[in-house]
Amino acid sequence: MNKREHAIIQYILAQQKTHYVDIAAQLQLSERTIATTLDYIEGMVKPFNVKLVRKPNDGIYFTGDVAALTNHLEKEANDRPQSKEERRHYILAKLLLGSESITIQQLSDALYVSRSTVENDLKKVKQELAQFGLQLAIAHTGLSLIGSEHQKRQATVDLISQYWGKRTEAEELNGQLVRHIQLPDKLNQLFEPTLIKNVLAALTELIEKSSLSFTDYEFQSLAIHLMMALERLAQHQLVAATEPNPVATPLISETKLLVEILERRFELTIPDFEQGYLNRHLVTVQSKDTSVQTIQTELRQSVGLPQLLRQQLAQLAVDEELIQGLAVHLSSALRRLAMGLSINNPYTDEIRQNFPQAFDQAVLLKPVLENQYQIQMNEDELAFISLHFEAFFERHSEDARLSVVVVCSSGIGTSQLLGQRLAKTFAQELRITRIIALGELLATPIKESLVISTIAIKGLSVPVIEVSPLLNRHDIGIIRQMITEQPTPTNHLVALLQPELTIVTQERLTDQGAIELIGQRLIDQGYAKSTVVQAALAREALASTALGRVALPHADPQLITKPAIGLLIAPQSINWQHNDKVQLVFFMALNETVHGQMRAIYHDLDQLIETPRLLKQVAQASDGTAALAILAQLNQKN
Repeated sequence: MNKREHAIIQYILAQQKTHYVDIAAQLQLSERTIATTLDYIEGMVKPFNVKLVRKPNDGIYFTGDVAALTNHLEKEANDRPQSKEERRHYILAKLLLGSESITIQQLSDALYVSRSTVENDLKKVKQELAQFGLQLAIAHTGLSLIGSEHQKRQATVDLISQYWGKRTEAEELNGQLVRHIQLPDKLNQLFEPTLIKNVLAALTELIEKSSLSFTDYEFQSLAIHLMMALERLAQHQLVAATEPNPVATPLISETKLLVEILERRFELTIPDFEQGYLNRHLVTVQSKDTSVQTIQTELRQSVGLPQLLRQQLAQLAVDEELIQGLAVHLSSALRRLAMGLSINNPYTDEIRQNFPQAFDQAVLLKPVLENQYQIQMNEDELAFISLHFEAFFERHSEDARLSVVVVCSSGIGTSQLLGQRLAKTFAQELRITRIIALGELLATPIKESLVISTIAIKGLSVPVIEVSPLLNRHDIGIIRQMITEQPTPTNHLVALLQPELTIVTQERLTDQGAIELIGQRLIDQGYAKSTVVQAALAREALASTALGRVALPHADPQLITKPAIGLLIAPQSINWQHNDKVQLVFFMALNETVHGQMRAIYHDLDQLIETPRLLKQVAQASDGTAALAILAQLNQKN
């Protein structure tokens, strides 16, 4: 139902009975156009047990189950894409899954927006398609895609994965856990419900009859592929997905089993090239099932990957836990990527924003792995790797909580109870290092910042709080007061910002122009070497450093002569790599002299990103001094 048909039906329902002249005046249509549209509407409303009546000298109106028709219109309106993102997904789905070309006018009618709005949406759609090597062709017959079948499949899997990443449920049925995955309502229109049901049933049968164990992402990827392939096969539109450097692998028994299940359930023949594609999916699942112990044994026998990681991460002073964790993860991932299969990570954006330092380490490792193993890694893969780096940073980060020694004279049981209550009540503020008796306290150096004791103690160099062994409300209040009186944490971010390194510009800059502008300021002021801009641009080409309205470009620490952070404020917004609208650019000119402060610096940046009020105020600052005064509010106690 297009926009015109919907408008006419709505008008007739609202008026209950109307005439051609009234519809023409209301909708600015000719009576001939109205008559033609009513012919379509007459057949359109029959499934709802509704009849369109057109009687001369009487009027135009509906009879029958008008409520059913009204409910359908309301549901259709609710399901219709509303936001820019929803419209973009709708257009992508039509282009990738449609069997025929579609015109801009048809999209305009379907989305209930103007042609100019659709044309603006298509600019973003072109950029997304380009990521998969696809081009959008515009001809008098409509819009169509130029690219290989393999590229179209990759783009379609990516599109549907954005909706389907977290829709997995499990239910116990006859003593067995059964996986249920349901496409969101807005995507059900892309595949017939019967097709979805039969594909999931076929995969369930495969799991029951084989020893394969699917992750949610593997199950999702294979299910989406099967829906696309079987639908096109049924329409005689399936063509071989020609790929660069395809890897030929003999069909494993699980693939032969899946082909038999599909051919039986769908009563068709699976072409050889399609069997090969299914085989690659299942070989990846099979190789993933290799136990961690087996992978670790393989790694000990072939030290290539661990040794490569140690060489590349030498500057981080990494521990063996990071090396082994990365090696185990990558050994499985590299096998999968060598066959051209990647998995969707629904948490990529959250990982990039919450763990920027860890994500950057993964980005720096990317070209090394790609060159060494001749594979391609996207940001979803990098996000998985980032978690290993984040765990490493957490293991070696300084605990910002107050260190406390607990002194008790009432016996071991009472001491442990007091320690547990303190740990539970002040989990975020206090770190209990020791629970000891008074004699041990006097006999050993006190390295803690605070002593909490059930005994009155005087003359110590650190503060002492006397409490009841049962830690009553009064005690808790005194401890909280002590915590609030501690000095405000250092604002590590502001400490590295300087008014002379802050630029406020009303120019409309590109991301490259912004990096060049603030980078040159760092060079001119003696904070960085002359090649720092080129290095930062090269790093940006690997993966965007934008996090919403903030970007964090940076370069090799060896190009920094003294640590600082340059700040570029662009109220007009910078179109950062065609995706984010950035207003604040923090050029992270950091070197080894501030290595120990890195976590604190990125923590302050995360606090800023999570505080929209401060972001807005900084973006509106008139000059560098005003901007730094606003940023100084970070970490201040309320």
